[in-house]
Amino acid sequence: MIYRGAGWMTLLTPLAMVLLLSWLLMDPSAKSSDLSLMQFLLAVGIGSAINVVLGFVLNRELHPNGVRHHFFFVPMQWPALAIMLACAVVALLK
Repeated sequence: MIYRGAGWMTLLTPLAMVLLLSWLLMDPSAKSSDLSLMQFLLAVGIGSAINVVLGFVLNRELHPNGVRHHFFFVPMQWPALAIMLACAVVALLK
């Protein structure tokens, strides 16, 4: 399995933020609600930032059943931090 505990949120939270931002910025008069690259990067970055904080909180102490919150065998805050930094780099280079 590629995740343990709440590690699945590493991908789900940025995706949910993209959908939420797409819904919030939807223009009712337009036929489609396309997001710009910067809006997409902002949504993924915010979702990943939430996961970084959540990962540090959840992995702060060992749980009674021994479950740590991992994504690809790495604590979930580190892949989320890498995704957030990648979004920041792409936004700065664009």
